[in-house]
Amino acid sequence: MEIFPKVKLRVRISQNDAHYAGNLLDGAHIMQLFGDVATELTIRYDGDEGLLRAYESVEFLQPVHGGDFLEVFGKIINVGNTSRKILFEAFKIISSSNNVHQESACDVLTPPILVAKAIGTCVVTKDKQRSKKQLVESSDDQVIDDFNKIKTGEPSRMSHKNKR
Repeated sequence: MEIFPKVKLRVRISQNDAHYAGNLLDGAHIMQLFGDVATELTIRYDGDEGLLRAYESVEFLQPVHGGDFLEVFGKIINVGNTSRKILFEAFKIISSSNNVHQESACDVLTPPILVAKAIGTCVVTKDKQRSKKQLVESSDDQVIDDFNKIKTGEPSRMSHKNKR
């Protein structure tokens, strides 16, 4: 059984991103984050950005406000000849504590709150599928190890790739 890639994007919603009264984020912003996740997934699977063709379903479940931190997940759940069906989920992981005496106070949400979910389909035409199954998902430990090596000047996987 083939294991399909999954990705995670972590972002802070800025006060400038708020679109509605009450510092509320519009759903279109979350859809843009889903699109960014879809792009990374098709790059990892096919070596090409592909095109987000359609959504089967989209649900906005909880409000998101300026200052909130989100984790957006995507996972390819089905692959056709040119289509890649993707499950998207967005979770609020940090939110303002709404403490009037300490405006900068925030709360880490345990467990995170599911704020939106969707199922969408990306298309990567056959002529653009160039690296299918060749790209391996990096573990968080590998990324942290690479970052630490770069900080200390040691060679990392990234510096090795850049010497081509």
